[in-house]
Amino acid sequence: MFERKRTHTTSTRSPIAINKINLLIIGSAFVTAIILIRLFQLQIIQHDYYQEIATREQYGFVELPAARGEIIIRDYHSKEEFLLATNTRLNLLYADPALIADPSYLANQIAPLIFDLNEAKATDNEKLKKLSKNLPAEITEEEKNKLLTPLTDEELRKNFNNDLLVKISAKRRQQITLFEELTSEKIQQITALKLPGIEIKETTLYAYPPQITSPANHANLLAPIVEIPTKKLTTLLKGENRYVVLKRKLTPDISNKIEELIANDEKNLFRGIGMKEEFFRFYPEGTLASNIIGYVDGNNVGQYGIESSFNTQLQGVTGKLQTKKDSIGRQITVGESELRPAVDGDDIVLTIDRSIQLKVEKILEAETKKYNADSGQVIIMDPSTGKILAMAHYPAFNPNTYGDVFKKVPAAFTPEELKNLYPGREKGVYYYYTNPLTLNKYPIFEQKDENGQSSYFRYENYVGPEVYHNKIVSWPYEPGSVFKTIAMGIAIDDGDLTPNSTYNDYGPVGVDFNKYTGEYDFEIKNVLGYFGLINMTTVLAKSLNTGMTYVAKTIGPALFYSYLDKFGFLDRTDIEFDSEKIGLIEYFEDWTESELATHAFGQGLTVTMIQLANAYAAIVNGGILMQPHIVEEIRHDDDSVTSMEPIEIRRVISEETSSKMVTMLKTSAQEGEARNGQVEGHYIGGKTGTSQTYKYGQALVGNGTTIATYAGFGPIKEPKFVILIKYDYPKTSTWGSSTAAFTFKEIATYLFDYYNIPPDR
Repeated sequence: MFERKRTHTTSTRSPIAINKINLLIIGSAFVTAIILIRLFQLQIIQHDYYQEIATREQYGFVELPAARGEIIIRDYHSKEEFLLATNTRLNLLYADPALIADPSYLANQIAPLIFDLNEAKATDNEKLKKLSKNLPAEITEEEKNKLLTPLTDEELRKNFNNDLLVKISAKRRQQITLFEELTSEKIQQITALKLPGIEIKETTLYAYPPQITSPANHANLLAPIVEIPTKKLTTLLKGENRYVVLKRKLTPDISNKIEELIANDEKNLFRGIGMKEEFFRFYPEGTLASNIIGYVDGNNVGQYGIESSFNTQLQGVTGKLQTKKDSIGRQITVGESELRPAVDGDDIVLTIDRSIQLKVEKILEAETKKYNADSGQVIIMDPSTGKILAMAHYPAFNPNTYGDVFKKVPAAFTPEELKNLYPGREKGVYYYYTNPLTLNKYPIFEQKDENGQSSYFRYENYVGPEVYHNKIVSWPYEPGSVFKTIAMGIAIDDGDLTPNSTYNDYGPVGVDFNKYTGEYDFEIKNVLGYFGLINMTTVLAKSLNTGMTYVAKTIGPALFYSYLDKFGFLDRTDIEFDSEKIGLIEYFEDWTESELATHAFGQGLTVTMIQLANAYAAIVNGGILMQPHIVEEIRHDDDSVTSMEPIEIRRVISEETSSKMVTMLKTSAQEGEARNGQVEGHYIGGKTGTSQTYKYGQALVGNGTTIATYAGFGPIKEPKFVILIKYDYPKTSTWGSSTAAFTFKEIATYLFDYYNIPPDR
């Protein structure tokens, strides 16, 4: 047998093997540490960031449109409400450029259907208006005229076609406006980021998607500054052009034609074109109160009037529906979701009485035509509350078709009439002077054919976009003799004069004594002659310039000016219109003696109708200046209501002075120049005004050269209404007493019946 020997051996590893194992262990530990650190960073430190990314990928967002608030007026007898502005559904035409195979073909088919010449003119007009406000001071007159020349009809049509082609061709947007009216702080923050593809011009932030390589990074940095949600901003900065609005507010007729084109599209060339219903602005009352409400443009932005002043409140807040998506991007209808409802815009209820507004507009249109005036305006206030009961203009416009104000019609001229055609500053624009002496004119537009033959056109309404303006609040003017009431009220309230104080009206009054010539530079004269020894009641009733010169000298410029401030003539009234202007009244230390005198009868200064009407309200309501307002209440989406209560600004004159002025104005309406405003069976108070206009510094005379005004109120005890009427350049008469006075009579007669006020005469 063999015996196996057991041998014991000692196993040893080489140093190289040991080093490999150690390195492996260390490497594994290092990698594990990195993973743990990275997990900590992802799950703890950057949790919110990646949660947002996950949310973006897993959830879909749908914007929920807010309905624009309505504008409402009431009939205060029946208490019934009527809509001046509401919403209706019309189609919106859109395109997805990524799906369009032949942009040129589509543009040629669609452009003739959706181009609106009048709307294009309105847009061009707004553009020029904004541009004119921002032109540099050093620009030459020639450059200014070139920049502010309106585009021709053909240019507008061509530009529209080109823009349409660009819209439906561009797969990626080249430029995006991200934010307008940046504050200096935001400008500094954005500039410090030094982001490529981002540019600030003046106060507007622009993005250029082709230059942006990391839209998400840009969005994360910019979102807190520009206050745009990060996801939405990322999408914007990518510049993907998958939804382009081509036209809003398609008429049913145009919608039908486009639907027919799509239905008959055998070659699928209309792929990428679609329509959807949207809310759009509709004005059921047409032209009624159009200068009060304004209109909403094609971008759903309010222009002029209440639509502009309350644009933010009327617009409301867009809502959001967030729903989870499955792996291929479809929305999951069950499970986790978030709904942020849209907040509809506020409804604005006006103080306007529909019955009064309707009646006044009807009267004003007829009377403006009767007196052949360029335009006319009427405002009616409740003197005890400051409420505006009516505010009428003629001519007016229809906000449903606001672009129609740019409609032109042929203007044929005889060779003799062509002599009254003078070139304006803009190329191809002339002015036809209906009265070269008084400078009454309207614009004429020249168009030349291929042979150089000229054709002439004018606005169908003669004045074009001027009708958008609410002249009662935004067009100051020289009020003329209606201002004598204000000056007389100051003198009586200060105790310098009484209604029975006498003045010897012996002839013209010299002012501005010239020590070099030893004579007066100017003479103040009366229209009706001179009346000898008279009292202040007669001065006001007969509307004597000489007597008012005496009044002005008695109170002096400093006191006169301080009362004008108290009456509100140096500030805006803050009625709810963002277009309100104030007149021009120079500081009293700069007044000459002649200016002191002329200011007392409403010349050499300007005021607005709303300022003047409000001052008259203070004269007759016991002496309190009220806050004029045209908004009765604001109704919010949550059913809460903000009511506008009457606000007393300050006492201007005493109750005793107010009572004396009411009596003096009553005499003026019974025995003076305002007597044509009398109403059968009722006492009223009134004052006429006729303000001159000037050419080359010289006062013009004759029909068509003046602005005619009548200010009146009724009844005498506890007045319920103040009426101010103005006609611009009436051609049938020079005087307010033979134009505006009769309009006051007609309106006041209606109001006495409407309010069922018993006779007191």
